[in-house]
Order: sequence, then C-alpha cells, then structure tokens
Amino acid sequence: MNNTNEAPSATRGDATRESLIFSAIDVFGRDGFSAASTRAISQAAGVNQALISYHFGGKPGLYRAALRHIADSVRGRLEPLLGAIETELSASEGTITPERDAKQALELLQRLTDAFVQMLTSDESAPWARMILREQQQPSEGFDILYDGIMNRMLTVTTQLVHRVRKGKTGEQQAKLMAVTILGQALVFRAARAAVLRQMDWDELEPAAVEAIKETLRNNIT
Repeated sequence: MNNTNEAPSATRGDATRESLIFSAIDVFGRDGFSAASTRAISQAAGVNQALISYHFGGKPGLYRAALRHIADSVRGRLEPLLGAIETELSASEGTITPERDAKQALELLQRLTDAFVQMLTSDESAPWARMILREQQQPSEGFDILYDGIMNRMLTVTTQLVHRVRKGKTGEQQAKLMAVTILGQALVFRAARAAVLRQMDWDELEPAAVEAIKETLRNNIT
C-alpha cells in the first residue's frame, strides 16, 4: 500500500530534479554561475524556486549536479567505445608485430575521433559545451567533476593510442600534446561552430558535412 502511494511522489521528484538540471545547464552555460539566478532556472524548469534548495541544497549544489549530468552524458556516449579500445589494446600488447600494432592503434584512434566528432556535432551537445567551455576558461571547484568524470579518460586513451601508432618513439609529454591537438581538431566544430559555418558557407552541419569532417580528421591523423 505504501509503495503504491510513494511511487508517484518519487517519480514526480525525479522529474523535477531532471527538469531543474536541464534548465540549469542551459542557464549556467548562457549566463555563468555568478550571473545565473535560481529564479531564472526555476522559471525555465516550470517549478517552485524553493525546490532547488530542497533537491540540491542551493545553487552550488545544482551547479555540481549539472556538471555531473554532463560528465555522465558524455561518458555514456563514449564509454562503450573507450572500454572496447582498452580491451583491444590490452589483448594485443606484446602479441603482435609493432607494425600491426601501430596499424590497429591508428584504426582505433580514427574510430574514437569519429565518435567524438559525431557527439560534438549533435544538437544534444550544444548546452553541455557552453558549460564545459566556461569551466575551461575559468575553472571552478566543479572542474574536477568534468575532468575526472570523462576528460582524463578520453585524453589517457588517446595518448595510449598515439604511443602505439608511433611505436613507442614519442615521449610521454609529446604524446600528450599530440593527443590534445588531435581531440582539439574535433572540438573546434563545437567551440568555434559559427566561424566554421561561415568559413565553409554552411547553414548547419548536415550529415554529409559531418562525414566530411570525420574523413578530414582521419586523414590528418594518418
């Protein structure tokens, strides 16, 4: 009897939390933490402002929850591929020739950048990107949520792939720099989208344009 009565309340509470997080991502990304008001967030979510304190303990807690949601969303998109890459690298280490190992690593790296481009060019990533870019320019205590949640894993796997492609001839620092520049080539299509569209004379990133971006990045990596 109690479970039946409690389920609708729990569902409404989850829906309220989710609505507040989605609205917070949009408002924080647009206005920044300091300028964003809980009133604006609650109005965008269509709920009572007091529910921010009830669910998150206030604006800082909501901000952290928004960052965790972003990290979880990106990880959900990339985790299956990252896990598969790590498994393949582990299984092949020391069991195949350096040439074959480098070829395999190059193919895996291109698969990873394909997935990264696909995510960054999607409409879904637009509100995430605004918060992420703000945290990149002016990191808060919440930056660790993003970095530990997905960024470090992505950069580490990319660096490992660079090492394997280069057959161990590249030092650790240089491999890290190469990994950053490779991922940066994908990031530009989200972080500098307006300039890209203007330069390319595109109205938007159509599927054919996204495939052209992937192919160009694959060629650059090779």
